[in-house]
Amino acid sequence: MDYKIINEYTYNTGYEFRAEDGTPYRVIEKLGKGGQGEVYKVIGNDGTYALKWYYKERYLDRINAVAFKKNLLSNIQDGVPRLSSGEAADQFIWPLKMVMERDRSFGYLMRLFPQGYDTLKSVILGRKKETGTGKTTVLTWGSWFARITAALNIVRAFEILHAKGFSYQDVNDGGFCLNMNTGEVFICDCDNVSPDKTNLGILGIKTFMAPEVVRGESLPDRHTDEYSLAIILFRLFFHGHPMIGQESRSLRSSLTCSDAEIDTMIYGTKPHYCLASKDNENPIDPKRDRDVFRLALTYPVKLMDAFEQVFTEGAYDPMRRLNATEWRKILLSVRDHLIIKEGKEEFYGRRINTDLPVECRTLSYKRGRKVLCMPGKILYGYHFDEYSADYRNAVGKIICTNKNGVIGLHNQSGKNIDFTLNGKSGTCRDGGRLPLLVGMTIKTGGTCITVE
Repeated sequence: MDYKIINEYTYNTGYEFRAEDGTPYRVIEKLGKGGQGEVYKVIGNDGTYALKWYYKERYLDRINAVAFKKNLLSNIQDGVPRLSSGEAADQFIWPLKMVMERDRSFGYLMRLFPQGYDTLKSVILGRKKETGTGKTTVLTWGSWFARITAALNIVRAFEILHAKGFSYQDVNDGGFCLNMNTGEVFICDCDNVSPDKTNLGILGIKTFMAPEVVRGESLPDRHTDEYSLAIILFRLFFHGHPMIGQESRSLRSSLTCSDAEIDTMIYGTKPHYCLASKDNENPIDPKRDRDVFRLALTYPVKLMDAFEQVFTEGAYDPMRRLNATEWRKILLSVRDHLIIKEGKEEFYGRRINTDLPVECRTLSYKRGRKVLCMPGKILYGYHFDEYSADYRNAVGKIICTNKNGVIGLHNQSGKNIDFTLNGKSGTCRDGGRLPLLVGMTIKTGGTCITVE
């Protein structure tokens, strides 16, 4: 039987829930609802939280509810995934506390989204409707740097999740909120996270599923997460969908196939990448896919090639998908190829390239990585240590010097930096400033960098 979600909520403002530790929480606002249940804003003596309450007939009765709750309890007890280094996947709005059963259902508490964040769905649309007033607000990114940083925060969360042996299993655009000025990200709906290869009845949304899941040949796991993650990144960068083009729109006009059958073809049996560089069976429509058409020429070739690999070879072979670690390295390279030209941000390394500004210098690493440096660029832990994943903590800044055309490094790493130029060596102490001259070699720990 199909159920329609009714307009009314199950519980009214003022209703009191009780957590399994005995703490009472009172409903102060209704936040939203979906296919799994309802979300309320509640307050207790320890603060204000979001409470997710599941539909019994519409959701719990359709899955293995006992196993689902057991897994949820385990996630609460273990806490948010954390590496041995201490770094936690704090982008996830992780379940915090179970709420006692009533009316043959249950729920859990989690953090509230902070102010200043917008849903990925709104970001893709470029607008949102204000609650209460109904006024439409236009949404724009503060910078390209912020957009790339948002992507980095997403993939880093999944990198830690997968490293700890879990898969998310229901990746879709409804679970992400972003700050468009800073690139900070929060990811909710973590109640479906479970040990990899363990599925509790969740398959996801077709538009974000891996093709083998759409076809019914596989259940969600880490490799299907990787495909879904690439779709999230594509939507973040291009606003469109990688499998929506002229062919998929033509399929939509079929009078002999149902919508469900058409979805299965587009996302499962005939997943044709709309930006494929060879034998493209599903090219974009320049008028209807204006954002994809325009943005495809904006990003570096390295990013475009990564998407093409995932959505062509990777659509059929899970081993050709990029894992979160590979995405992180690509995105760091993309962010390191941002330059300022005529006062505007621009990516270097596009199919149609321009010359680098005269004040730009390149930091070249032994393992082949290149970092473009211009005044104002912040350097992070991974810039001083090739094996570091730290893209958040600043360790230095590129600055202007008194000499025209020469830029410098302000060392804020807390450590001294050794350098060599024309056979002469020296040290730039923490807090000191070092001109970046062509031919100079910089050593930070075990990392050797050449200025070009």
